[in-house]
Amino acid sequence: MQRMQFGDFFFPHNPASIVVERAGRQAVFFCPGHGEVVQPLYGGRRQVRCTGDFVCASAAASAALIAEFERKVAGHTPRVLVLPGMEPMLCLLAEHSFQARGDGRAVPYTMRFVEAGR
Repeated sequence: MQRMQFGDFFFPHNPASIVVERAGRQAVFFCPGHGEVVQPLYGGRRQVRCTGDFVCASAAASAALIAEFERKVAGHTPRVLVLPGMEPMLCLLAEHSFQARGDGRAVPYTMRFVEAGR
């Protein structure tokens, strides 16, 4: 199976959960004689939410992996996001968080990517 990749960063393991959403956009307006009318505008941009763990042999290796990730995703520029089983898409990393837990060898993360354009 293909590994997840964002820009130059290859995830050592695919996330435990990957959710791809496309929010719909509609306009609701009042039309005399017809009441409220809903008009579909367009599909909106996709968002990708991922949760998983960076798992390493030691806490120092986990810290180094997080530092590598932070270095490779620095700046708010669109990068190619490669997801297993999907076509690559140009995305921005909208938010991410890491959680300290246990002895530091496994670091849970959450990330949200937003499609930059089509």
